[in-house]
Amino acid sequence: MSTAITAVVVSFADPLASARAVKSLLEQSLAPVEVLVIDNEPAGTTASALRADGVSPSLRVVHPGANLGYTGAANLVAREARGEWLFFLNPDAIASKDCLERLSEAADEADVAIVGAQVLLLDGRINAGDNPVNIAGISWSGGYGRAREHGPARDTAAVSGAALLVRRDAFVEIGGLCPYFFMYVDDTDLAWRMRLSGRRVRYCPAAVVVHDYEFEKGAHKWFYLERNRSWALLSNLGPLALALLAPALLITEAVVVARAISDGWLTEKARAWVSLFAQTPQLIRWRRSVQLTRSVSDYWVLSKFSGGIETQLIDTRLPCWVNPCMESYRRLVLRLLKRDGD
Repeated sequence: MSTAITAVVVSFADPLASARAVKSLLEQSLAPVEVLVIDNEPAGTTASALRADGVSPSLRVVHPGANLGYTGAANLVAREARGEWLFFLNPDAIASKDCLERLSEAADEADVAIVGAQVLLLDGRINAGDNPVNIAGISWSGGYGRAREHGPARDTAAVSGAALLVRRDAFVEIGGLCPYFFMYVDDTDLAWRMRLSGRRVRYCPAAVVVHDYEFEKGAHKWFYLERNRSWALLSNLGPLALALLAPALLITEAVVVARAISDGWLTEKARAWVSLFAQTPQLIRWRRSVQLTRSVSDYWVLSKFSGGIETQLIDTRLPCWVNPCMESYRRLVLRLLKRDGD
């Protein structure tokens, strides 16, 4: 692959962490053609700090003057960047010195559009990387809490946006990150749409970043998680797949509502429904644009998904029989989609 990589950090109100992330990018064994920092904080604290440091001539800082959200900042990068590939690194993450080199090696074929790194916690255990997606659109940190993985790169359903390499022309062609998301679920949705377009998504355990991770971000996080999950389902699935999955999706909604009541974020779940309803015209337009980029069937996408949900990050509180039943349901849907020629 071409080694012209624009490395990107989207920052908000944490100049010290962003500076550490930038430093790790400037010290890569495979040097990026530029390191581009988007400072989403209206006051421009990170932009001012980095410009004052004068770290490197390859560093560019962009301060849009408003909080564009993660998705808006990433789409701005696609217009601003000089590299043929974009590497997105969270501002609270530090890339190992050979991270870009290992990711570049994993993007060894023309149809590979995304390669994700192995994201580690501060103690060296896995944070995320090879992220499963289930048939209800729920994705979670793959391998969370397990020992660091070693092995070759492999194709997968989704990877973590904390450290993600993406082919710029493919990113632009499918519309970039969904502009209606602001933040959260954007990495899952991007991988989903990239695979719908016929391209491959890979996970590279040899490429490592260390992430100062915290799952709890307040109840407002659930608004984005639930709204964006539903948006992805409604825009990415074809009509037959949506119809076949409808019973599972309705059951999932009931389970999520019960969990929201139990954990005290029912208001955020309700806000997610209201937002979807209010933005129905935008959702319909976005769905049309997604379906126009489709070149493969839902069968091929869902074949990489899972039925149940298994994560150590949260207590799912599900009976032991639920996951096997959901997996059987997924296999039935795949058979029907394949029989229909979808």
